[in-house]
Amino acid sequence: MSETVRSLANLYGVTVDQAIQALEANNIIILSEDTPITNPQKLAKFSQVISEIDLNERQRQYLSRDYVIFTHMALRKPIAANILRQVIELKTSRKTKTRIVVCSETVDYVTKVAKVDNRLQTIADSLDVLKRYNMLTILPGRISEENHSISSFIKKCTLSNSILIVGVNRSLSTFVCFRNKNNQSDCTYVRIFERDITSKGFLVNPNKRMVAFEDPADKSPAPFSDAPVNLSSLIPLVGQYVYYKQKSNMTPLLLESEVGSGGEAYIYKVFSGTKCAKIFKAESNSELKMKKIAIMCSKCSLLKRIDMPIMERIAWPEKIIYNEHEEPIGYIMNLFEGTTPFSDFAYDTFEEIIPGVKKKHQVTMAVNFAELIDFMHHNNIILCDINRGNVLFDKNQMAYLVDLDSAQIADQNYFYPSNVGIPEFLSPEHIYDKTFSFKRKKADDVWILQMLLFHMLTPDGDPYATSKDFDDEREIIAKGYYPYQAKNNAAEPPIKGSVWHMIVGHFPLFVKEMFWNSFHGKGAFFHEADRKSSWDWLNTMVRYQECLPDMVKSDAESGKYMPTAYRKHIQSQDKVNIIGGSLDDLLKKFSSSGSRNINWNDLN
Repeated sequence: MSETVRSLANLYGVTVDQAIQALEANNIIILSEDTPITNPQKLAKFSQVISEIDLNERQRQYLSRDYVIFTHMALRKPIAANILRQVIELKTSRKTKTRIVVCSETVDYVTKVAKVDNRLQTIADSLDVLKRYNMLTILPGRISEENHSISSFIKKCTLSNSILIVGVNRSLSTFVCFRNKNNQSDCTYVRIFERDITSKGFLVNPNKRMVAFEDPADKSPAPFSDAPVNLSSLIPLVGQYVYYKQKSNMTPLLLESEVGSGGEAYIYKVFSGTKCAKIFKAESNSELKMKKIAIMCSKCSLLKRIDMPIMERIAWPEKIIYNEHEEPIGYIMNLFEGTTPFSDFAYDTFEEIIPGVKKKHQVTMAVNFAELIDFMHHNNIILCDINRGNVLFDKNQMAYLVDLDSAQIADQNYFYPSNVGIPEFLSPEHIYDKTFSFKRKKADDVWILQMLLFHMLTPDGDPYATSKDFDDEREIIAKGYYPYQAKNNAAEPPIKGSVWHMIVGHFPLFVKEMFWNSFHGKGAFFHEADRKSSWDWLNTMVRYQECLPDMVKSDAESGKYMPTAYRKHIQSQDKVNIIGGSLDDLLKKFSSSGSRNINWNDLN
């Protein structure tokens, strides 16, 4: 559908009159605000002009909406205190009906962190004042389920309610995009806007977020050797010192205790157990690897600016570690204690790891995992080696990623390849490859993503548990012998009646269709060129999370970890439809007695 001046005004949060005035000021005469803009150059020019209309007034319009929802990401930023204050000032001066909405665990998080990080003290104080004046709508739920808590709240609002979400949550974004798209033809629907906060306190369109790395598609391989480097000293051990660069100095760092080891490296706690260091074994330390890690370290700050909460769940290389001869031997990264690798989750261990496990826990795992992959792909990072051992989960089903140095990235000149992976997770196009020497694409990651999502939801079921026999089991994947059902496609007769057949039977129709089309050789998304993106899978999992409560209401078996009966009815295909004194002083101005018994609605 083509854009019009009216739709562009709606997109950028200005009135049609403001948009027309701005265009006419740029010598662009508008005959009708509803005429489709089909010329790409003209559309780009119109978009630029309308997007640059008075930022301050546009921000005031955004912050005057019926509901202003602050996410975990927004309230982590000290500048959010200014945004909170602006909402109050607008409510008092323009008598808006605005309510501020936050999640319970996010408020607890800010209060706790403010005790050790005074940058968030103003946010904590503001939230405390708003709570005392009964001016917060506090939603129940954990941070790991924030997208579900907020989207459930939005679904209870009428289509005519105006809503602004401050701070980006990738999973929540998929719900908002889905809802906006489905309701775009409904004249009663008011578009939901999402905005991030800049360091200067302005609201910005999250779709304009920068990307950290170049697209590797048209790049040549980096001209560096993958052969082991001859180091001048032995690999350091526990109790010995390594070094990292701090400004122009080499700073010593004690390797405190060993966390674990693998085929390529040793992992040690550092910085009093708050971070960890990955030290490569001599045979795994190459010029190519360290050049790539140096680039990854250089992008760490940018990635954190793009999405800090996501980056806290990723063991991204932060600083290179050197030996006493200033030779690079590893890097510093996040340490995720209190987590369990997904490799520990099996059909008979889910209940031990998650006491009282239900389907909602599995779906939450899937959403939070897909969210991480989507963030990586947004930034042109192809992970290559996503496996059950480097995906971790905490007690709240929040997902974490480790072992990121195997990723394929690109700079302006070259792409930096990866030659590792798990044979069982190779896509149909590469299933017979033994060297992992091919150039990776996001579609290769997506293949692994959908495999692991199936493992999470079934639980630990095999998407290719076909009854057919082959001399070479790789043929099962190469030809796509997916045995489960979806809509008009029946399951293989031998698996009917099995627990796996029953579990898949409780998936909503769109999930069954997505898996069938992705895994079956005749499916619409089976081949690389047609494969769905990580965003599509995130959207699918978010939709599942949103429709699950209604499914459980109609059939409690759909909410069980291991259902004992088939779903009772045919599933619906319906679409999911601070300047000028303290905040406390500001609110007292609008209280007749100066007491704290004032209610939010009294400001209307």
